[in-house]
Amino acid sequence: MGVIGLALALACIYAPWYTHSTAAFTLNAFDLAEWTSLHPAVRASSPALLTSFLLRAPQLTLVAALALLANGFGDARARWLLRAAALLIALRFLPPREFFGSAASDPNFRQMMLLTALSMGSVLAAILVQGLAPRWRGLLVATLLALGVGAGWWGLARAHTLLDNFEIAVSVGVGAVGYTASSALVALLGLSLLRWAERPGPANKKGG
Repeated sequence: MGVIGLALALACIYAPWYTHSTAAFTLNAFDLAEWTSLHPAVRASSPALLTSFLLRAPQLTLVAALALLANGFGDARARWLLRAAALLIALRFLPPREFFGSAASDPNFRQMMLLTALSMGSVLAAILVQGLAPRWRGLLVATLLALGVGAGWWGLARAHTLLDNFEIAVSVGVGAVGYTASSALVALLGLSLLRWAERPGPANKKGG
């Protein structure tokens, strides 16, 4: 169920986060991050490209959450399959080939390279903590997803200000809402492991 929820959340990242009467400004989270990265105010902000980072952060947290959920599978093939899927999602951040040549100093491309490294690092970190107890793994997944949702809505609010300056009227799309709902579902499943762990087992009951 958790993996299905993350798959839905990922699909929602590429569904419209803002809708407009024209297709040009009906943007998913990834495209919205790219659009904001071109705005001079975003490039001049401190830290630079904060809005773009916030809109990309949800996908970063999904990669980390998927790698952690993979640890819960008893079948080694399933674990490695999910880790491979997480790495493929991480590669979505990879900047274009120009970054490795003449555009190495471009701040947007550098941020994308940073997110690629962070995403891949999160998969490696998840492998290293494979022995983590399920309840703590669930808490970590829930925390990551909460951070992703918070970052996404913060980035959405900042992007709205930029669009409003151009007098472009947009509405929150199904992508942002669906991402939030899917992430919340997986987070609640993770937190339920904490409640289950706190329930006394037969050996802890009186007379057990």
